[in-house]
Amino acid sequence: MKKFFEALLPYIIPFIERGLSIMAFAFPFVEVVSYFGPKVFLSTDSFALKVFYVNYIEKISRFYAENNLLIFFVMVWVFIVCSRRSSRLTKFVRFNVIQAILLNIICACFGVIFTFLPIVLRESMIGIILANLLFFSIVLLIGYSSLLIAYGRLPVIPVVSEAAKIQVQRG
Repeated sequence: MKKFFEALLPYIIPFIERGLSIMAFAFPFVEVVSYFGPKVFLSTDSFALKVFYVNYIEKISRFYAENNLLIFFVMVWVFIVCSRRSSRLTKFVRFNVIQAILLNIICACFGVIFTFLPIVLRESMIGIILANLLFFSIVLLIGYSSLLIAYGRLPVIPVVSEAAKIQVQRG
């Protein structure tokens, strides 16, 4: 039995590494859903998308809104753990987790800027297009990153990847 687990170990470790790296992208996903989800899903004519939003995505958004301080502290703790070399995580995991957290910060900045736009601009067709553009670009970026991580490659996001690389090398 021991030999069986030893034979599986080279396959289990990369699976866990990739899983942890992909799970870190839950931070920016929840962030983008909480800021842009209502505008994107509730401004459509599709009844199915509205029901999907109300039944599933709104619950995630509400949990984030009610526990945003707790999630922030968890995210900072994860960032600190991943930025130190003393942690037992591989560079692959540390790089991807830091990249996900930096993407979360960018999502939060976009969300705050969008929130402070004049109401005439935010509630017009331009505001809906801007919200859709930001939402789908971040979701596609998360999908791109998750797909590359699943294949064991490092996703390259122009400014974010360089910052994550510096942070991993520094720590």
